[in-house]
Amino acid sequence: MKNKYQPLNNHGQALIEFVLILPVIIFLLFSIYDFGMIFNRKNKLENSSTDILELYRSGKTITEINNIYPKINIEIKEEEDYQTLIIKDSLKLITPGFNRLFGNPYKITVTRYIPNE
Repeated sequence: MKNKYQPLNNHGQALIEFVLILPVIIFLLFSIYDFGMIFNRKNKLENSSTDILELYRSGKTITEINNIYPKINIEIKEEEDYQTLIIKDSLKLITPGFNRLFGNPYKITVTRYIPNE
């Protein structure tokens, strides 16, 4: 005799759960990518600040340094006791919704204070 209470097929339920959780997973992956790119770009700017400072101290002007590094904005402010090196760059974010939180393109600024010798 057949049992009239057959177990239900759960494939439809698994599909619905997957469809509901997929946007959250995609958002998390995009946000990890964006934060990694921000960290990477800031690290590159920090590393290039030493080279820019050496070029400036060797006698290059700001326009010559900007020709060497064309994609970033470089400013050097001279004070009485120190010099301020400001490097600015921007990065387009790909995560939806981050443009409202952080602005798109995201502005990255590195500032170094160098005492005069």
